[in-house]
Amino acid sequence: MRIPSRAVRRLAPISTLSLAWLLLSAAPSPAAMPTEKSLPSSTVAFFKVDNAAGLREAFRRSQMGRLLADPAMKPLKDDFAAKLDDANKQLREAVGVTLGQLLEMPEGAAWLAVLAKDDPKVPVAFLLAADAGKNEKSMADVMTKATDKAQGPDAKVTEEKFQGLSLHVIRSTKEEDKNAPPVVWSHQGPTFYIATDVDALKELIAQADGRDQDSLADNETYTAIQKKIGTGAQGTWFIDAGQVLRLVTQAAGAQGGQGGDNAQQAQQVEAMLQLTGINGLKGLGGSVAFNVGNFDTLSKTIVYAPGPAQGVLKVFNLPKVSLRPEAWVPASVASYQSVSWDLDNAYTALNTLAIAPGLLDQLEKNLAGPEGGDGISFQKDVFGPLGDRLTIISDFKKPITENSQRVLFAVALDDPKAFQNTLNKAIKMSQGAPKKREFQGTTIYDFQAPNLPNAPKPAGAKTGKETISVAIAKGTLFASSEPAFLEQVLRGGPGLADAPEFQTVAKQIPEKTSTLGYDRSEEQARLLYDMIKSGEFQKAIQGANMAGGGNADVSKAGDLIDPEKLPDFSVFAKYLSEGGSYGVMEEDGMTLNRFILRKANP
Repeated sequence: MRIPSRAVRRLAPISTLSLAWLLLSAAPSPAAMPTEKSLPSSTVAFFKVDNAAGLREAFRRSQMGRLLADPAMKPLKDDFAAKLDDANKQLREAVGVTLGQLLEMPEGAAWLAVLAKDDPKVPVAFLLAADAGKNEKSMADVMTKATDKAQGPDAKVTEEKFQGLSLHVIRSTKEEDKNAPPVVWSHQGPTFYIATDVDALKELIAQADGRDQDSLADNETYTAIQKKIGTGAQGTWFIDAGQVLRLVTQAAGAQGGQGGDNAQQAQQVEAMLQLTGINGLKGLGGSVAFNVGNFDTLSKTIVYAPGPAQGVLKVFNLPKVSLRPEAWVPASVASYQSVSWDLDNAYTALNTLAIAPGLLDQLEKNLAGPEGGDGISFQKDVFGPLGDRLTIISDFKKPITENSQRVLFAVALDDPKAFQNTLNKAIKMSQGAPKKREFQGTTIYDFQAPNLPNAPKPAGAKTGKETISVAIAKGTLFASSEPAFLEQVLRGGPGLADAPEFQTVAKQIPEKTSTLGYDRSEEQARLLYDMIKSGEFQKAIQGANMAGGGNADVSKAGDLIDPEKLPDFSVFAKYLSEGGSYGVMEEDGMTLNRFILRKANP
């Protein structure tokens, strides 16, 4: 499935243009645009904007768009533009326009499709269609100049006719790129096409008015996901998981060697997908919209897996219940995430996996009990006492650094006393020596997390061993990366459930869900702001870059924002509001919803 890197670099300028069209285009035009009816049902992925000019306008009216338009942001934007001046100059010299002008050109619907091919060397083709509207001539000029620029000793440009249209084909002439796909483009009135396969583009043009059968619009998985997305989305996306898994199997076969080895390798991968139940995942999809109803932003992510779950998918049974923040959750948290999870079912599913039947039972036999006693029974000592709810909360301690985030993980307990016995037994079996201390009637176990040998640490990161604090209280198992954060939870105080900010978010969430989330956007933005102002952000980028092997371009990324040009944080705070999320599991999969509420009069 690998496309040669040189081909990728050669495609980069046009690919950038393609993505820009996809994200920022719009308004209907008289020219007919190919639709889902024009693409084959075997389409692997599809990304679509129905009205991108409308999307551009919706973004401008969103809180982020209004923040960018705030006069206080002008010094920062001007400085940022100056740092991109070289790139803009090169683009202007090449095609006659700047990046900003390029993004404003498309006016019609736009989509990008990925099609499967019967070619092990280049297994997919990319197709893009976009409507330039009244900017047809300007867009044609840009594409023509880009094509002329590509002509040279390392590339060959040819032209052929198809149904009255001119197809401009750019191919590399380098020996190492002999299997690389070409770049081909054409246009019919304001409708422009870009593709990486000549035959695929010809077929799209021939089927522009729609197929009689076997189109993407007829794909059962696609139609099911579109139904879940509903109306009102400004951008949508779809991935046919079945097609992706087929490509994975095909790629495994291609790597298996010659002759029968290929087929055997492919069969092994296919058998593994069946045993794990992953082949039950049929599709993924989603949508995004700005400035809609009560929402500043609204997105959906859909996991489509119809039929009874099999294999590893059976582990994730998330019943719909009345999820609201537990009484111990502080009102001051920056984020809250909670999941309803049937852990008893998870135990059964794990222990009956076809690829490793009795896995947990086998692990139990290898765990010796303390002083020759009984070991830990996963069913009796672990899954049995556990409840069916997992929660993660976080906040930020001051002053802000890259280590400011405090995280606490919690699992509801059906039998706290039984799990206390399990914890005691686990400590003895592991010969652990946590520091035990009492806090308001609760025993806290402070474990020193081991330092991993040769593990790189970002610049500015804490040195020495970190503490993981564990306690059982309030019918819950707690584990925190910060002892003081756990103590705050145990101490009690005003709760998130009663906070006006959360209650406003909760009004947008159904009574019963499988997951529940809350985000205090201002707190999270403050972390990033203070890190940039203090220079910690640049240190974090450099540290992560060094850990990944080092790249000069990555290290320079932090320099794009001048801390001195940042306006006061109050400017950002005006446009930040609370957000929430929730997920609902049904018999045919999961739908995840995420939103940021519209802020009145920012």
